[in-house]
Amino acid sequence: MFQNLQKKLTFLYTLTTGAILTVILIICFFYMKSSMEARYKAQFSSVFLNISNRFQTEAFFTDSWLSQMEMDNSLLIHIEENDTPLFFRGAFQPETSRETLLKKARKKAVKEGITSQKAALSSPLQSSVFTVKGTQGDSYLGMCFLVSTTFGYKSLFVLQDITAFSRQLLWQGVFFLFTGLSGIFLLYLASWRTVGKTLLPLKENQKKQAEFIAAASHELRSPLAVIQASASAVRTSPENTDFMLINIEKECTRMGNLIKDLLILAASDSKKWHLTLGNHDSDTLLLDVYETFEPVCRHNGITLNLMLPDMELPRIHCDKSRVIQILTILLDNAITYTLPDGMIDLEIFIKKRNVCYLVADHGNGIPDEEKERIFDRFYQSDKSRKEKEHFGLGLSIARELTELQKGKLTLTDTPGGGCTFCLMLPAAEEGNVT
Repeated sequence: MFQNLQKKLTFLYTLTTGAILTVILIICFFYMKSSMEARYKAQFSSVFLNISNRFQTEAFFTDSWLSQMEMDNSLLIHIEENDTPLFFRGAFQPETSRETLLKKARKKAVKEGITSQKAALSSPLQSSVFTVKGTQGDSYLGMCFLVSTTFGYKSLFVLQDITAFSRQLLWQGVFFLFTGLSGIFLLYLASWRTVGKTLLPLKENQKKQAEFIAAASHELRSPLAVIQASASAVRTSPENTDFMLINIEKECTRMGNLIKDLLILAASDSKKWHLTLGNHDSDTLLLDVYETFEPVCRHNGITLNLMLPDMELPRIHCDKSRVIQILTILLDNAITYTLPDGMIDLEIFIKKRNVCYLVADHGNGIPDEEKERIFDRFYQSDKSRKEKEHFGLGLSIARELTELQKGKLTLTDTPGGGCTFCLMLPAAEEGNVT
């Protein structure tokens, strides 16, 4: 699914960006082309003006001057008087024959209305700059001038070879085309990489959701199987009804706890967790938790130690019920991993502007390779799996609740063996209202 989505998004991104790039390159090319053409036409018009002024004022042209003008400016100069060409064979040799080019130039002049009949009836006639294409792929700029005389008329045709310029434009076009295609290809590669990185969090979320659903389904399947088996046993063995009902009640409780945990995590994922914030005494909160769990620990043969500092502790701005829920999860986890006659330490202290709660057990501890996964959803140690008392959601919920209150929950080793969880919450600011 994601691969197809990546292909579609990459194609769309490349198409839109490539279209913009293509338009920009086309605009740049035609702007450059028009600028160069305008410059060439201006230069040619200047040369033609020089020749036409001399054509009107002087009666004779020397071959040397005409040859020099042709060779210096890549020109073809043709002068006629009453349809009789001036005896000048030309010094510049174009790729196409002079006769062919002059024939095309005359047609261009006629299209602009420059004929011998009009020369006798009006002032001198001058064409605009026109283009003549040769037969060998060569190109020329041309202009003509027609003026009446006492004995008829004189005509001047000037063509300038711009073949090199035309071929330069062709190569410029090829360069722009290559640049455009290369740019589109690079855009495709860049967009493929960018879209891939953009979709990576979605892939990870989908993977986590799939794992979450699979794990939740697995955990729900186990108590459902027990309930189904117990219900069947009630029908087949009525004498065991009480025992089977106890099993059903127990598994229903387990399912209820699991569903409650799943709802908590779902609320976290959807950012719909509700907090009731206020300023609370940090030490009183810990005492409440201690009084709740001390009888439980005593019943299990575990000593629960409470360590409070002599100094006055600041209040914390938090959701009291959520903080108690976090500490309950940590203590429940510690009891699970503490053997009878063992010990659990509860401690509170100040670190900078934070209130820190420590819950330390003296069990076997957690291997280093498991520490990074201990807060993952549905992660369970071997012992908890065997006992089936936990679903691997408690510590994940605890971290979610901690981060929601801008706190931090960490895990370290207890000196001598065991695990120490540190719940760090920011102290209440003076402006906060209870």
